[in-house]
Amino acid sequence: MILVNDEPVEHQFGMTVAALLRDRAYATAMVAVWIDGQIVPRNAYETTLVNDGVTVEIVLMAAGG
Repeated sequence: MILVNDEPVEHQFGMTVAALLRDRAYATAMVAVWIDGQIVPRNAYETTLVNDGVTVEIVLMAAGG
């Protein structure tokens, strides 16, 4: 179990940030991700594992003016 934006979420062993984003229907280019308070660089989404018990914050970037 992990927390994603304060919501408990079941996840699979070996899940990466990129897989989590796909499962949650986020466009990779439009989000910023933190795991336990540490920013995950976009170029590491495919290789960064989401381990059991972590807190993930996903922030959707939006243009505005």
